[in-house]
Amino acid sequence: MKDKASETESKTMKIVIIGGTGLIGSKVVNILRQRGHQVVAASPSSGVNTLTGEGLAEALAGAQVVVDVANSPSFEDKPALEFFETSGRNLLAAEKTAGVRHHMALSVVGTDRLLGSGPGSLSGYFRAKMAQENLIKASGIPFTIVHATQFFEFVKNIAQSATDGSTIRLSPVLMQPMVSDDVAVAVADVALGEPMNAMVEVAGPDKIRQDELVRQFLTATGDPRNVVTDANAGYYGIKVNDQSLVPGDNPRLGTTRFEEWLSRTTPQKKAIEPQATPPSSLPGKVGKVVTLLLCGIVFAALSNVAATTEPKEAKLTELMSKDLTDLPGKEGLMLVIEYPPGSSDPIHRHNAHGFIYVLEGSIVMQVRGGKEVTLTPGQTFYEGPEDVHVVGRNASQTKPAKFVVFFVKDKGAPVLVPTN
Repeated sequence: MKDKASETESKTMKIVIIGGTGLIGSKVVNILRQRGHQVVAASPSSGVNTLTGEGLAEALAGAQVVVDVANSPSFEDKPALEFFETSGRNLLAAEKTAGVRHHMALSVVGTDRLLGSGPGSLSGYFRAKMAQENLIKASGIPFTIVHATQFFEFVKNIAQSATDGSTIRLSPVLMQPMVSDDVAVAVADVALGEPMNAMVEVAGPDKIRQDELVRQFLTATGDPRNVVTDANAGYYGIKVNDQSLVPGDNPRLGTTRFEEWLSRTTPQKKAIEPQATPPSSLPGKVGKVVTLLLCGIVFAALSNVAATTEPKEAKLTELMSKDLTDLPGKEGLMLVIEYPPGSSDPIHRHNAHGFIYVLEGSIVMQVRGGKEVTLTPGQTFYEGPEDVHVVGRNASQTKPAKFVVFFVKDKGAPVLVPTN
């Protein structure tokens, strides 16, 4: 098998990455291009839509391998199932027509074990992932499914999901998380190998309990919230045990340890935390969403300045949050964001429709595949759930800027997802 994989990798192939602009997809694209392959980064923003079938035939023409790392924009049961089933059927049918020789998909370690229920449970999402995997297995196309453990980058999402005021209530369930860079390398390696018609598991180098993982993250980022260990807290509303979230025997292991990743990504957070809005100052669900958005914006705005430079943090103020009863499963969130001079956002995407209206100053905005635009008071900007926000900053180094943003999003879903 090793010789065959090496032979496969030595030949230049056309490889299509579905979800090629996301956190994992963009990394896989870069890795495979560096290895000399012809890579298509397919996403709705590039004219390839697996839900409608638009652009699939053109993108897959002549492709030997398809890597599907796209994710549902909704974690609600029905929308997630519709996304994975519709997208999966369209994609696999197009692959058959194109003569694709290897279909590779990314899924989650423990997908078949995370099917319980509870308040706010994501079990419907994991059932949707199971449906996707079953479609792949029944397609007749040679395949490999990679099951990865939780990403380091999403630890703060775990914390947000379990936050109540200044307390985070978490189960001490065993985990084996990994950095997204190691996931991408594993996905690229599998894509270049022979199809296994089976599932492969990848995980981080170390096992750690969920409550301790989040404690270490809070300490490294200077977050004052307190973790309370609760054996009944579960995982996103699902009852779990020490086998639920860790791989079985002989997984492929990444090399990056959590503490190494923390030291690399959060060196200045403690210095700025006293100026950040405390998570407990906003009520319930809105506080969780706002804090997550604030963490991403503040950290990236400061990541490229010297430790001796005064932090340029964005200030967020919640105006309102409301369940949208005419749109089942949706909620609206309205914020005012104030950019100090020189402030900028990280690269990210929202699992939401975002509507921006500029109040003061001028801001620069751009989504991947679109043009960079400078907006002044009275002007507007829109980004959708699939857009990757690559530029967001104050246009001035000397004057502040202020804008309103209104999100239409899935209830309980994170409003910000970091990406590259």
